[in-house]
Amino acid sequence: MIFDLSSSPRRKMVVRVVFGFLAVIFAGGFILFGIGGELGGGGLFDGLFGSSGGSSTAEQYEQQVEDAESKLEEDPGNERALTDLIQFRFLSGQAQLEYDEATGQPIGLTEESRGEFEEVVVNWDAYLDTKPDKIAAATASNVVNALRFLGDSGGAADAQAALAKSDPSATNYAALANLRYQDLDLKAGDAAKERALADAKPNIAKQIKAQLDPLREQVVKFKKDQAKLPESEDPGAGALGDPFGGLSPDAGGGLTPAPAP
Repeated sequence: MIFDLSSSPRRKMVVRVVFGFLAVIFAGGFILFGIGGELGGGGLFDGLFGSSGGSSTAEQYEQQVEDAESKLEEDPGNERALTDLIQFRFLSGQAQLEYDEATGQPIGLTEESRGEFEEVVVNWDAYLDTKPDKIAAATASNVVNALRFLGDSGGAADAQAALAKSDPSATNYAALANLRYQDLDLKAGDAAKERALADAKPNIAKQIKAQLDPLREQVVKFKKDQAKLPESEDPGAGALGDPFGGLSPDAGGGLTPAPAP
């Protein structure tokens, strides 16, 4: 296991690099782009580290979920019902995370929260099948964050890509670049960044570069350090599938990199 500190000095060095990389992701990844800022219940980091997520209960969303599902029984292609269902499934999943009572921080996914986030993804696919004229930003945000909770960084980036295609703004492409870099995909991240810079006003372009360039440098450094590992100690391509820390109860219940699905 890559996080076993009892092994060789080389492995200890790699562990330090990994955690340094994760720290940069957590600290700066979402400051500029506001991913998760239209959730109704707060952004993702509010859900992770704030008190609002831990104090709410899934019961408060039961009626809204039932109402949306009833509408979908009558009209499976009802876009509003699907966006409502995505929102309240996400909020229900966030409310049912396992929290540390002393710190208010989440310590893992529960079976219930995982199920709700998986339902978010199912309903997102149904929503995309309706071919909306313009994807709702708040809906995409809920899906991005649900996938992050599930440890699927690639899926989160794909959801943001759908939003960027529907609403090709500099901000949406900058957020996409951010997520692609966090998925360690330099080529796709670079393409999204260049699109964002091309569409941004000069002052905004400067902010985008200031946000994304250090992140890209960290990804390049991480990949180089990972390539130095002997084959016997290489954690494998999927070992850091969620480089910004998925909630993985299987890995001990803490905030740890979850294996790629």
